[in-house]
Amino acid sequence: MTRTLANCPAMIFIAYTVPGDAEARGYSPWLVSVDNPFFNAIPGTRHYANWRVAQMLKGPMPVWDYLDFQGLASREDLERVWFNPELDAFRAEWLRLWGYGARNPSPVLRHSYLTRRVFARPDHSPGPEITLRGGTGQVPEGLDADVVFQVEGVLKKHFGGTGGRPVDWLTPASAGNPLGLDWLAVTYGPAAADAGPGDVVMQVDLIAEPAAGSAEPA
Repeated sequence: MTRTLANCPAMIFIAYTVPGDAEARGYSPWLVSVDNPFFNAIPGTRHYANWRVAQMLKGPMPVWDYLDFQGLASREDLERVWFNPELDAFRAEWLRLWGYGARNPSPVLRHSYLTRRVFARPDHSPGPEITLRGGTGQVPEGLDADVVFQVEGVLKKHFGGTGGRPVDWLTPASAGNPLGLDWLAVTYGPAAADAGPGDVVMQVDLIAEPAAGSAEPA
């Protein structure tokens, strides 16, 4: 099974921001050399990639300008990935090193989002640039995209607090979704200009992804 986003039946969507001086301090090179290899070595993770919003094509700029796709080998891998003790320690260190650039980050930054793959083209060709489109309600019928995910759950970032496992660590998106998007569609390269009235569309540039041909962790 190749380690592409399209081959992930479930994906954790992580939207965040960093302090204004992070890039000057080497944030993107750190993602390439440290963060990306570490996440991709976590058992149950099939595909983990770091991206940065380059341009808004439709809609206002969200409060986040970086995003990670953490694709799972199966939906059943969620709990062991999310509460992996080595990953918990790593993410707590990320907060110490980089943080969010704000004392009280907004709810959208304090959570991550469990999504389910609803469509993927088997012959998609990943590249260094994607068009990311998101919207509310049902996924539009006939949506032209390479991979489409439905947002199903909201994950609390427990590692940013006491580190304990909260009882409500995963809640249905229908009960409250700080992301404000019910689905996400990824197109490799430019996308068709058929966005709905409430959709957001952005060009997103690749920072790091799994090495081609790399082995998937057990």
